[in-house]
Amino acid sequence: MGVRGLTSYIAQRAEIYLKPYELHDTALVIDGDNLACNLYKDVTGYYSAFGGNYDDFYRAVVEFFHVLAECNIVPYVLMDGGYEERKLRTVAKRLRGKIAVIKRIDPCASITLFPLHLKEVFVDAVKDVGVPVMRCVFEADDELAALARKLNCPVLSYDSDFYIHNVKYIPSITLTAQVLTKQLKQSAVDRNLRKNEAKHVEKRTKANKAGAGLKAKTLDAADDGKKSAGKTYKYLDCCIYRVEHLCGRGALSPEKLPLFAALLGNDYIARSAFRNFFAVGMGKAGRSRKLNQQQRRIRVILQWLKEHPVDVALGKVMSRLKKFQRTSLMAQVQAAMSGYSNELCHAFDYFERAYEQPFVFMESDSEHEEEEDEAEQHALLEESAEEEEAEEEQAEEQQELVEQKSEGEEDKEAEEQSDQSSEEEDEEQGEQDTAEQIEVEDKTQLFPEWFLDKLYPAHLSRHFVDLLHLQKYINNPQIEHFPHHDANALALPILNYCFALLHHVAGAETPKQVDEEGVEQPLGYTYLTRALRVTNVRYFRMELEQPPAYAFEPSEPDARHLQAVFAAHAPHAQVPKLFEQVQQLPEDLQLYMLAIVYWLHRSEHCDLVHLHALLVCLVVLRTIDVTIPAERDAKQFQRRFGKQLKQERAVRLELSNKGLKRGLNAKLEPLTIPERVQHVPKSDCILVQEKLLPLFHMPEIFKKKYDLFSTNVIHAFAEFQAVVYQLYGLNALVNHPYRNPRMNQLFCGVFVYNIYDVLRSRLDIRYHIEHFLLADSQVMFDFYAYLYDWCVQFIPQWKQQPETQKSVIKVVQKKRLKKQRQAARKAAADSVEITDPHADMLDKSEQEDEFYDLNNKFCGLTV
Repeated sequence: MGVRGLTSYIAQRAEIYLKPYELHDTALVIDGDNLACNLYKDVTGYYSAFGGNYDDFYRAVVEFFHVLAECNIVPYVLMDGGYEERKLRTVAKRLRGKIAVIKRIDPCASITLFPLHLKEVFVDAVKDVGVPVMRCVFEADDELAALARKLNCPVLSYDSDFYIHNVKYIPSITLTAQVLTKQLKQSAVDRNLRKNEAKHVEKRTKANKAGAGLKAKTLDAADDGKKSAGKTYKYLDCCIYRVEHLCGRGALSPEKLPLFAALLGNDYIARSAFRNFFAVGMGKAGRSRKLNQQQRRIRVILQWLKEHPVDVALGKVMSRLKKFQRTSLMAQVQAAMSGYSNELCHAFDYFERAYEQPFVFMESDSEHEEEEDEAEQHALLEESAEEEEAEEEQAEEQQELVEQKSEGEEDKEAEEQSDQSSEEEDEEQGEQDTAEQIEVEDKTQLFPEWFLDKLYPAHLSRHFVDLLHLQKYINNPQIEHFPHHDANALALPILNYCFALLHHVAGAETPKQVDEEGVEQPLGYTYLTRALRVTNVRYFRMELEQPPAYAFEPSEPDARHLQAVFAAHAPHAQVPKLFEQVQQLPEDLQLYMLAIVYWLHRSEHCDLVHLHALLVCLVVLRTIDVTIPAERDAKQFQRRFGKQLKQERAVRLELSNKGLKRGLNAKLEPLTIPERVQHVPKSDCILVQEKLLPLFHMPEIFKKKYDLFSTNVIHAFAEFQAVVYQLYGLNALVNHPYRNPRMNQLFCGVFVYNIYDVLRSRLDIRYHIEHFLLADSQVMFDFYAYLYDWCVQFIPQWKQQPETQKSVIKVVQKKRLKKQRQAARKAAADSVEITDPHADMLDKSEQEDEFYDLNNKFCGLTV
């Protein structure tokens, strides 16, 4: 939930609170959502304005976990679930900020907006590398801390909450994903951060870099690349934090940390709630040019809490709050206290059930004595640092503190006398709240068993928890055209059907609610999304009009539910024929092609050029990136494949000079077109990729004229992503009758945008793709043509090419064929030797006497 200002405060005093650490041969609990967001920022940069480069992001995630495996680190990934109701106000506030960015989107800006399928692609990558992963019911902070305590291992995240939890915490910005090697006899010596290292931590905190050095090469720190004698080990350099560093001798006790976090403010309680307390109860934070107001407030709170026991400090804070705020704060502090030492860990039990021998490292708590010594050292450093800061600001704050003492003593006496009765009432209410909280301490009891069986393996997205628990859906806006309705509106029928399934499980239907007058109210949920043309959010009530078309058995795959959605909301798509023909496609493309058909029939903003761009992107990512190593940089591509490119060009040039063209391999001819794609030659991939490399980068013109960036084009692709996302959820809910699409092999935002820009000015798109984009690979073009021909039979009539355009294309094709025939005749004529039968006679005539003009006196002169 985040403690405001604490991350910056720790970073500015990194030499006190953080300690160098070598990460290797251990378990590691990872905050999946946090790592996914940080890696995406570092990898894609401002390319997020195009809707998401899922291919680059997927490779970065896989490479990160390969680096961990090289250092013998066993990771466990936990993903966030739904939102708790008390956080909805913060969610709406953040949503407004994102809407404001979308309204004035600049593709060259450094602001990162996370795409819709970010977490799903991350989960796919984690599963592909064999790392245990689990989706929690709500936020994963407590589960992360509990699992780390059970395994006695660090937590990798970038959340200020872990400065309060009783765990070993590695801020992800301090982790350099670069494998280092060291001899065993050169084991790490305990030391504090140097000044330059501490400044480096602060800079990376401001830049929020978590994936620096991800493309790591194994370095040898012992002998600079030379082979070292003896055994070695590999490790990752990072910094570690323990809660004792903040407490230490003479500092805070662990029981005070939740109150300390609450006073700073978080996502659940506003900092303004303590305005009266800061003004009267504790005193002002003073002035300083080096520290901002929040940093000064943290320093004063730490000093104030050292001087007061927990009960006294909590009583004084409560006495300065309004009555309706006291119970909320008390419940929050008690919840934080329980989470601080909570041993209930569903992740531990799930990993034991779902994976064979998941816990390789079960470390004992033998480092406790060492940690106490370290805490003492850090406490002494902290005291000396605070003394230096106090000396700098003593002259400025001395007069203010004297005035505050006299005013504070009078106010304390008055408040203590007036609030005795109210405190007794609040204590009774707090006891009641605590009793209620104990009853629902295990939050998983709020959900049925079948739902948890789908949620824990991360088959379901996090919004399903909100639909079932809060009956709300918080829409995640994409890069969209602001005057249009939000892109997810196109897929709302699919979302409504998912909501109907959740509340109409066979044998466990949700009873209808009854109002005060005894009238039955229809089931429904609240849809939170952006408002039209206004930088604000809107709440819509989406009522369930009718139950699902078929009975819902969660454990049985049932494709009829998807067919029912198409029949109700895309009736012109020839639904029975569609679901028969889709079986002819490869399994991993079936659901994706169904999404394309739904999108073509429902969207008003897409055309056939969008379809061509999607299919070309699909063919390129699904063939080239699987066949050869993915490389997007032109220089690196030439270094890796330059020699092969020259050789293959020479071979094909020789064939073209002979009037031949490289055709299919004889072994591929008996195979079907989808089967041929599995055996596409590497030479074809290299040649095609060289032509398409510029399309994987943002056009340079946007850096000069960013207003050329078309959100109209992006909006149609955003609608398509929303359809895929909702079909993805529906397919998982009905137990995967189709294989879920892998977006890293299907969609790259900047490439799709550039392909659309190239094709929209072409009169004959198919000809351009065949003879220019995919000219070097007959297999790839055949696959594209196969997919497009499959889609043609389901394209709605109002989006097909008009007869006038077809006739124009025919005329252009005739002219093109005529020119080709003329060129062939000319080439044939040039190749034939000219033989004149009267050549001898011409030679004799040349030997005749020269002509003399008698009327010209200069005619006889020889030159």
